[in-house]
Order: sequence, then C-alpha cells, then structure tokens
Amino acid sequence: MKSFTRILLAALLVSQVAAVHGADEAKGAGQEAAVLYQNVCAACHGPKGEGRQDLKAPSIAALPDWYVRAQLENFRNDRRGTHSQDPEGQLMRAVSKVLTADQAKAMAVHVASLPRHTPVATIQADTTEGRLLYGERCMECHRYNAEGELFFGSPPLIGLQDWYLASQIKKYQTGIRGVHPKDVNGQKMVFSSSFVESEEVLHSLVAYLLELQKPKVTEVNPTGGDPFSSAVQRK
Repeated sequence: MKSFTRILLAALLVSQVAAVHGADEAKGAGQEAAVLYQNVCAACHGPKGEGRQDLKAPSIAALPDWYVRAQLENFRNDRRGTHSQDPEGQLMRAVSKVLTADQAKAMAVHVASLPRHTPVATIQADTTEGRLLYGERCMECHRYNAEGELFFGSPPLIGLQDWYLASQIKKYQTGIRGVHPKDVNGQKMVFSSSFVESEEVLHSLVAYLLELQKPKVTEVNPTGGDPFSSAVQRK
C-alpha cells in the first residue's frame, strides 16, 4: 500500500512539474514574441499595434491570430506584396521572409493579444449609402458588427483606420491586391470591391465602418431626474 502511495505521489509531482514547465515555456515564448514584435514590427505598426498613417501602416492590434498567420503566409509565398505599385506590401513581403514559421506563429498570437485600437475618423461622409452597401455586400462574410468570421476567412474590420480600409479597397479594384490564383479570399474581395462604384460610395462605406467602432453609450436616466421618483410617487 505504501509503495502504491509513493508511486501516486511521484506521478502527481511529475505532472505538476510538467505543467509548470509547459507554462514557463509558453510564458517564455510570449516574451520572445513581444521582443521580436518591438524589434521587427513596432517601427511601422507602433509599439502597441496602433499603426502609423505617415507610413501607411494600419493598426494590427487584436487581429485574430489565424488572420495574421494567413497574411504572413500570403506575403511569404508571394501571393501578396509583389505589385510594383504596392511599396507597403513589398516591405511586408520582405519582412515575412525573415521570420521563421515558429516566429510567425508566435507573432500572430502576440498581435492578437494586444488591446484593440479605436481609430479616429479622417474621412467625413454621409453613411447612408455605405450602410446599405455593407448590408448587401459585406455583412454576409464580415458579419453585422464587422467582427469578422473565421469560417469565411474574413477578418474583423473594426479596429482598422478608415484611410487603410479605403486604400485596400482601391488596391482590390485596381489589381494590386487579391489577384493571385491562390489568394481565394483576396479574389472574393476583388469581386466585392467592384460594387464600390465611386469615391463617394467608398467614403460612405468606410465612414460607416468607423461608426461601428464607436463605443455605445447608454443613458440610464436621460431626463436627469431621480430614476426612482415615479415609483415613489405611485406609492
């Protein structure tokens, strides 16, 4: 009986050590990814993933890890960032080729862990037409709240700046992005972007997407009076 107890205790100790070791490894990998991000990505995308408009680098904070991995793979395999009129994409393609597969995976997890950035609108437009267009052509894949959908490979659109959203739609429209035969999701966007028929519609659409990102404020008592006064008066 004593020998069985010793074996059981030993097994428990081994499992605990393994769990701690695994946690330490995960923590270490996370720290390495954070350092790698600051060394490789922060100069353009910002130390918190907030992006830099002057470098045309979007916010990437809180993007899903599956989407970040997919785009790094697209850049690495020359499915994105090869067009002569896409200098930002060319830079990303070069960076993606420096990362190992494990580093790219860890980087994606780190980016996903960053708090989402709430962008400030730089494009002012009436959102009526953009709202209608989004409902007809975008919502099915990107969902009603623009949070994206893994099943369709569609990323969230909230957290992205309006100037970046507009620039990417134009890249899809002009064949700069999404034309590689193995970029299936990009090809879907090429088709969808064809419904953005004017600059006015484009501005309306991205302005609507920025509206979706505004925090909802609920007025508990809009009259400013005592919320319990009516109940007291009825007694």
